[in-house]
Amino acid sequence: MTPKRYRRFPLQLKLTIALVVIVMTPLAVTAWFIGDITTTAANMSAEEAAERVDVMERAKDAYKDLFQTTKQLHAELADRLSRQAELLALDPKVDLDKILDAEGAHEARLHAIAVVRADGSTLAETGRPLPGPLWRDKMLDQPLGPSGAMLRLTFAVPATLQDDYQELERSIRAARITMQARSTELPHAMRAVFLLIIGVASLVAAGFGIVMSTYVTRRIAALVETARKVSEGKLDARVELRGNDEMAELGNAFDTMLDDLDHTRTQVTYLQRIGAWQDVARRLAHEIKNPLTPIQLAVQQAVSQYKGDDERYAKLLADTREIVEEEIAGLRRLVDTFRTLGQLPKVEKSPIALADVIEELRLDPQVAQKLELAPPDTAVTVRADRLLLKRVIANLVENGMHAGQEAGAEGKVRVSWRAEPKGDVVTIAVDDQGKGIAEADRERIFEPYVTTKSTGTGLGLAIARKIALEHGGELRVASERAPTGGARFVVTLPLRGPDATAPS
Repeated sequence: MTPKRYRRFPLQLKLTIALVVIVMTPLAVTAWFIGDITTTAANMSAEEAAERVDVMERAKDAYKDLFQTTKQLHAELADRLSRQAELLALDPKVDLDKILDAEGAHEARLHAIAVVRADGSTLAETGRPLPGPLWRDKMLDQPLGPSGAMLRLTFAVPATLQDDYQELERSIRAARITMQARSTELPHAMRAVFLLIIGVASLVAAGFGIVMSTYVTRRIAALVETARKVSEGKLDARVELRGNDEMAELGNAFDTMLDDLDHTRTQVTYLQRIGAWQDVARRLAHEIKNPLTPIQLAVQQAVSQYKGDDERYAKLLADTREIVEEEIAGLRRLVDTFRTLGQLPKVEKSPIALADVIEELRLDPQVAQKLELAPPDTAVTVRADRLLLKRVIANLVENGMHAGQEAGAEGKVRVSWRAEPKGDVVTIAVDDQGKGIAEADRERIFEPYVTTKSTGTGLGLAIARKIALEHGGELRVASERAPTGGARFVVTLPLRGPDATAPS
């Protein structure tokens, strides 16, 4: 009995309700307590302002005392200097620097002094630079006796002292205004504006949240829909989410997973088919091999026992024996191929230098004449079964030679290999001079007993691909033509693991 399916509550609606509740709850609480909140806030601000006013008033009094003390100090210094005999004598050689270096002059920050005659001309003067950019000059003229001469003193005073005093007064006035808000509520108009602003902001936030929740839930729904299609058997379904955010990354990862699953499923299906063919091949090899020898012996015996003188009949027997022996030899080769497919050894991986395996192909003189190698700059080591890997490459090289010769070329084959910069694999490319492989045949040629050659059983590529798959790799036909003009077969193998070491 099929379980009852309840109508689900949409995620978008859940998010919308949650956003509205989250946004509106503070607004409702604020509206409820706005009176107490404003009164408390006003009282707290007023109390804080009162404390600030008290502190600033004391600071203002300190400023006034500083002004008064400074003026008094300057006046006392000017009066004391105006009674000195050397200054009253109006001696042009009077040592004014000595006066500047005196202790009282340093305390009053006197940095320049001049003696001015009654006619306004300068009798003597000296001075020092201001202590820094934050200081300014304050000049004080003091009469020198009854002659009408003047003692002009220049003091250094802080440049921002007056501005700081005015700023302090402005701060005191602002704080007194804040104090007036004690124990009073905000006007109704201000509360209404405040609630209106909060309400509009809440609605905008809720609207934005609804839009974003719609955007997110639609993308999640796309993922769910794609997963549902795949579960229903539509293995080519993909989600293809756009953007650069986490959801798009999730969609890409989901599509990559589906691609990997589809690729793995294809490989598993292929290996299952080859496994079935292996079982059939073992049975056929056994059933075909047994009667071959008796048939060949019977024909040979029939021919050898004829003692007649009928030349035509004797020739017929000889031709029959030749045909039977030739066909039996072909059947024996087919049986050997069946036996090979049915008795492939188990893959035993070990670290091997790929160049050594490929170089061994040159030991065959016929292959050495046609083989061209393009090794990489750095040596490549893989974890593979040396015998089986050599068998795969040798089969591809032999097929390439035949394909080139059937196309009327020399039949040369180029083998290149390299470790991929991105990934943990190595690719081996075998290029021939043949006519290439049609797009419709690129997958079909790996099926048993399918071949594009005029001779052959069509099992070589099937065996080679099975070996590549059992190594965790792949054998395929490249979509582009080889640089040599023919087909390019590409073997992909995993690189050696971190625990492996290359053979010496």
